[in-house]
Amino acid sequence: MVTDMPDDLIEVFVKESAPDYGSGQYKVVLQDKQTNKILSIWVGHFEGSAIALGLEEAWTPRPMTHDLIASMLTALGARVLRVVVTDLKENTFFAVICIEHNNTVMNIDSRPSDALALAVRLKCPVYVSSRITDKMADEIDDLFERLQPRTTIH
Repeated sequence: MVTDMPDDLIEVFVKESAPDYGSGQYKVVLQDKQTNKILSIWVGHFEGSAIALGLEEAWTPRPMTHDLIASMLTALGARVLRVVVTDLKENTFFAVICIEHNNTVMNIDSRPSDALALAVRLKCPVYVSSRITDKMADEIDDLFERLQPRTTIH
């Protein structure tokens, strides 16, 4: 469990989770609700797919892991207050899931991918610490980066 929570939070929403076939990973894009700046987080294939399924509100015949967690929290009378991407250290993002249960708030350490997969299912707010706003880019800059060729074509 984590108790250190940044005070200066920026509310974002999960804009997309899209596969990058070259790397085998997913790119999750968080967008600032006020400035439209974006933060891209690269996650594993399974985690990125889970976020995409949550965004699409896709139905699966059996509960996926994040659906199971959401169901367990609900059955126990707990609720997720928010998800916060708290820090970036050595190219690794960190996050917490803020849960309230019996009038007690707990900040649970999490990978951002798992926290975001849960957040999109429960439709809870997502925040980014202002500590990492220097990693946010203008949406148009990200668009141009996507258009840049990855290799030289002759």
